[in-house]
Amino acid sequence: KQWYQRRVRGSWLEGFNLKELFLKHFLIITEIFAVIIAIVWPLPGSKLSHPTISLVIVAIIFLFTGFKLRTDELRSGVKSLDVVLVCCISSLFITSLVPSYIVHTLPFDDRVKGVNDTSFSFGPLELKLGISLFYCAPATIATGIVMVTGAEGDVVTAVAVSTITNLVGCFTTPLLFSLFADADTMAQDSLKILMKLGLSLLLPMTIGKLLTVVIPKSKAVIAEHKRKIGMLQSLGICIILWIKLSSSIKKGTFKLIVATDMVILVGILIACHFLVLLLNFLISISCCFKREQASVILILCSQKTIVLTAAIATALPENIGDSALILLPCFIAHPLQMLIDSFFIQPLQTSNLFPAFLPEFCERCREVKHDPQSHRRLFDTGQSPN
Repeated sequence: KQWYQRRVRGSWLEGFNLKELFLKHFLIITEIFAVIIAIVWPLPGSKLSHPTISLVIVAIIFLFTGFKLRTDELRSGVKSLDVVLVCCISSLFITSLVPSYIVHTLPFDDRVKGVNDTSFSFGPLELKLGISLFYCAPATIATGIVMVTGAEGDVVTAVAVSTITNLVGCFTTPLLFSLFADADTMAQDSLKILMKLGLSLLLPMTIGKLLTVVIPKSKAVIAEHKRKIGMLQSLGICIILWIKLSSSIKKGTFKLIVATDMVILVGILIACHFLVLLLNFLISISCCFKREQASVILILCSQKTIVLTAAIATALPENIGDSALILLPCFIAHPLQMLIDSFFIQPLQTSNLFPAFLPEFCERCREVKHDPQSHRRLFDTGQSPN
């Protein structure tokens, strides 16, 4: 340790904390390791490819999710109920349906089942289903709130939106996804899917939340070990990725993806996220949100959680498609959205993302809201008509 400190003193490595970097990007690093292990040695993961094992892992993940749910802030969020409502509608429906519908119209082929009836294709059909599944999910629980805090946004509203959307999203995500998946298959297995989701999502999450309510000291323990709980969640998600990917490689279905499919997939995911950002930007302008509130809808409501998508993918019937290929866009889109949104944190602190006239105009809109007689001053610039 002393030798290392002497070597880095005065160099660019001074102040570089490798441990902190690893903990900060734990999910992305473990995802890379999961993919490498699955490619190099797929046998162990394929042996663990059993629905019961996946459901148990998902149940543990959502037990930790129940620990982290902060329902105390919901009372404070009621003070800005209109903002919370708009953010929830955007996260659960607008940013779910619009990109999913656009992707649904793109040409994808069913090469996994040996069907390739299109001259031009963006890739296997499972990739399209994966994109739709990811964007039908609600907002992130932890990452989005941290980024809103960095942008000096309304953290209380962000926590309320995150909690509500993740509770409601357990019901809306599979329903919205069924609009873009094979309707007949989803209808036949809808009862089984709902039972699996109830046992692996809602029940563990409820138990986790009840434990924090029944045991008073548990909140302090959870707050102290918050990062470790998040790391365990990330590890569980990556184990699911490792198992599904190993099984897909063992069956040979993963070999059907070529390099051009991956390039197109990344391009579609980037375009979809910028579309979601644009939608939320327009909503924030039309609703005349303040800077702090606009940060919530721009960052938090533009991000989608990987936890729920991984859980639903494990509950899907096998005849709907290869689950590893469905999960692939989700695991690419999740770090991609964080990377893109990180560039907006600094501008959001100073409102540089908004036109110069907007703050004054929105203030006049609020005056009209409280004083209808002031509508004459709405477009008054203080200058003569000439």
